[in-house]
Amino acid sequence: MKKPASQQRLIVMKFGGTSVGSAERIRQCAAIAAQAARNDRIIVVVSAVAGVTDLIFRTIEATRQGDAAATELHLKKFESLHQGLIADLFGGLDSGPAFDFAGQVFQQLRGACLALLTLRSGISLQTQDSLVALGERISAWLLAACLRHTGAESEFVPAENAIVTDNSFGNAMPDMEATAARCRESLLPITARGAVAVVAGYSGATADGHTTTLGRGGSDYSATILGAAAGAAEVWIWTDVDGVLSADPRISPEAAILPEISYAEAIELAYYGAKVIHPKAAYPAAQAGFPIWIKNSFRPEIAGTRITPRLTLPAAPESSPVKAVTCVTNAALITLVTRGDVHPAELFGRLFLRFGQERIDMLFATQSSPEHALGLVLRREDCERTVKLIQNTFRMEIAQGMVKPVSVRNDVGVIAVLGESMTGTFGVLARLFAAVAAAQVSVIAVAQGASELSICFAVPSAECAGVVRAVHNEFCGATGEVLPAPPMDAGASLVSEAS
Repeated sequence: MKKPASQQRLIVMKFGGTSVGSAERIRQCAAIAAQAARNDRIIVVVSAVAGVTDLIFRTIEATRQGDAAATELHLKKFESLHQGLIADLFGGLDSGPAFDFAGQVFQQLRGACLALLTLRSGISLQTQDSLVALGERISAWLLAACLRHTGAESEFVPAENAIVTDNSFGNAMPDMEATAARCRESLLPITARGAVAVVAGYSGATADGHTTTLGRGGSDYSATILGAAAGAAEVWIWTDVDGVLSADPRISPEAAILPEISYAEAIELAYYGAKVIHPKAAYPAAQAGFPIWIKNSFRPEIAGTRITPRLTLPAAPESSPVKAVTCVTNAALITLVTRGDVHPAELFGRLFLRFGQERIDMLFATQSSPEHALGLVLRREDCERTVKLIQNTFRMEIAQGMVKPVSVRNDVGVIAVLGESMTGTFGVLARLFAAVAAAQVSVIAVAQGASELSICFAVPSAECAGVVRAVHNEFCGATGEVLPAPPMDAGASLVSEAS
């Protein structure tokens, strides 16, 4: 007998872009949600179909450039992709409402783009947010409709009715108190009657109703925001691999599923290139104290990886202190050197203040006090604006010779070795750099976090794969379940999912 709603757990499930990438995949997601709804109360968060958000951004960029032909090409691709998906999903049976809803979305995108082309005006972040969230709006509506076709009761809920944010368009932050109130109004009554509430991911709205987005990949963030605001017991992130892996399996075929990792480990993995979850997504879960599961929508019978506030599985006596090895291949090293008679503390302090103001993130930094040198390792896409910021900040000091011209090295990759068990474990550094030396690779720079949770070091980017293999073989090669190559896209890492 099914438990009363008051005694059921509340589960938030998030399905990413590849999980809803075809009619077959949407049916599978509907089956997963419908099965879960037999025992628990379910809120579903849905990403846009894989590639759709990028397509919308390309469409907006074409309008920004005044390229009417490219704009029309992208609009037709957006429409035909979703029309084909609807035809495959519903056939001739009850497809009318789906085509009608999609037609409204098509008209909103087309009308905005044609107006921008006509007016030749720039597009504001506010307008952009209202458009780039349209992919999620369609996919969430379609999944809700598909659920109803399976016999499950379901209701589509626009993200604007569920998540309240500030007005930082393009990278909004949630107002958790207001979102909790909104969830009590819009989502919990749906789940209380046994229906599945389906919410468009990636977006929300300001208190006065303007659509915002949570940053690229923000559907994971949507799920944990709603989980915390609605009082969920767990959040399940449905992706396209069996869980979090100890390395990229395309680099290290011995990569194994990690049955459990901590929030701290997940955040570090995400920061250093592993697509575990959106880097922000762990914070609402950590504050609320519920676990996140990483599961494979292609193989739902696999248990997956549990991300938890505190590790609960006992470590085997022979287990490695290193959980995972990951890398960022497209990094750069910026070196800043002051004159010998200049004390660098004030100068470098000013610089890091500016980094905070401009939201520039470092992968890591090193300093050589005797040489008055600062090394900044960061993602390559941030390199040009960082150099310009340094040159502008120290324009007078460079002109007077107090600061030497900035040096940049672009062929840098960053390896991150992670694991909470490394804390207080002797010999990790010795084993690590012995493995790197055996691979005949020279280390450019190195840093260890104050928490000892991670060790990061830079090597030539061309050597990244070999170093990851060497380090993974040293620490993780003989443990865990060896996996077949998963169905990952070209941008995949330890976990991959368009979100």
